[in-house]
Amino acid sequence: MSNNNLISASEACELLSISPDTFRRLVRTNSITTIPDPTDARVKLYDRDLIIGLKRPAMTISTRHKVITLSNNKGGVSKTTSAISLAAEAAKEGLQVLLIDAAPQASATISLYESEKEIKENELLLGWLKGNVSFEELIKPIVFEKFKIDFIASGSKNDQIDRSNPLEVVPALREFFDSWEDSPYDYIFIDTDPSFGTLVSMAQVGSHFVLCPVQADVLSVDGTAQLSRQLQRARILTRSPFPALLGFFLSRFDSRRRVCKEALETLKAAYPDYVLQTVIPDNVRVMESPAQKAPINLTAPDSKGALAYQSLWQEVRERVERSITTNS
Repeated sequence: MSNNNLISASEACELLSISPDTFRRLVRTNSITTIPDPTDARVKLYDRDLIIGLKRPAMTISTRHKVITLSNNKGGVSKTTSAISLAAEAAKEGLQVLLIDAAPQASATISLYESEKEIKENELLLGWLKGNVSFEELIKPIVFEKFKIDFIASGSKNDQIDRSNPLEVVPALREFFDSWEDSPYDYIFIDTDPSFGTLVSMAQVGSHFVLCPVQADVLSVDGTAQLSRQLQRARILTRSPFPALLGFFLSRFDSRRRVCKEALETLKAAYPDYVLQTVIPDNVRVMESPAQKAPINLTAPDSKGALAYQSLWQEVRERVERSITTNS
């Protein structure tokens, strides 16, 4: 075998865009033999063709938009703040963004709208499902100083969706998104309730990816297995690789607390390929942004929380673009 067809472990990790731990696991799982470096017996080399064969095939998306649902059946993990912040970071870059509040508790709606009147003037997803309003009529722009986010508000009436016929409701967003040929959006973000009810299932099934914030404690990490099983069931329903798990990230992270570090280690051990590097700190500026009716990248752009969400968005975008090809 030519030396030109051999690569080191570090080169293999770069080629596959994975961590060394993940690479070692793949080597063991696939029984890939190592080849001693002829110039240094301590260095292990690998057959380049075998390593290339480990690359995951890209998933094909036929639409312009990429749909990401933020989901976790546990409350208080920063789903709403993260959905708003990621949408704001994407919009700041000049991308066309739609944010959907699919949670009957309407946290994103309350966080962005100034008054009850604004909320009541917006139609809800329930009205669209009943055929009383077109999907495009649900969309209302929210214009900030430096960018715009298109938004679909929620309200308490949306909890009636959980009492609807799941066979009709669950595929609804997916069927619409797949047929939305003139969609103007690059990214669609969906905020959800802390549950796995019909409305959350509708959001997951309608998505290309699911992103899961996890509070930095061991009990929250233990609950992530439920999400993995839920997404497996959703993929059986869609008969496709979607919704794919984009990854987990820790929120409300305090590096001074031992439990936070233990949670991160536990999560990485359980999901070595799916833990994002960025952690969201337990930051008072993040907690204050909903009261100011604006994303944190506007209310406190230099805060640790804002910088963390900026980093998280870059990581999310890279993961999405690395995972897909488009036919749009």
